[in-house]
Amino acid sequence: MPTFWEARAIETVNRHGQKRILLTSLTDKKAYPAQEIVQQYEDRWRIETSYRELKQELLGSELTLRSGTPQTVYQEVWGALLAYNLVRLEMAEVASEAEVKPTELSFTTALHYIRHEWGWMAIEAPAKLPAHLIRLRQRLGDLILPKTRGRSCPRVVKKLPAKYPVRTLKVPK
Repeated sequence: MPTFWEARAIETVNRHGQKRILLTSLTDKKAYPAQEIVQQYEDRWRIETSYRELKQELLGSELTLRSGTPQTVYQEVWGALLAYNLVRLEMAEVASEAEVKPTELSFTTALHYIRHEWGWMAIEAPAKLPAHLIRLRQRLGDLILPKTRGRSCPRVVKKLPAKYPVRTLKVPK
């Protein structure tokens, strides 16, 4: 570990008027403008969304891997990552054509469309595959998500409900 860290502090104000200070190791102000770093920080939560997509949508919210040996666990993990990246690759192609970011498309709906079309492609004649791919891309182009606002709530632990029931008064009839 180094004895000291060189960092750059970037002051910013959120949409509620609160001052925030971001620390970064990207100290070159010309190569890394402050506004770009602030934007990247705001977009960073999408990584967590990608983890959720992989775990919940692609793996079906399974808590554990089903394989019995280390070799098959590796195979299962790599298979899931490959499938995730194939869906994301197709989404990137569609996003490029629609001139939007790939993260502005719905992963869940894209996954359902792709699974549906792949199922049909498995039983169709090879000559019909190009038509299926064209239809798939046209459908994926309809998956552009509405613009989202920035986070309005800080990430904090929610207050737990009381352990005891609430007493109510009985009103005589």
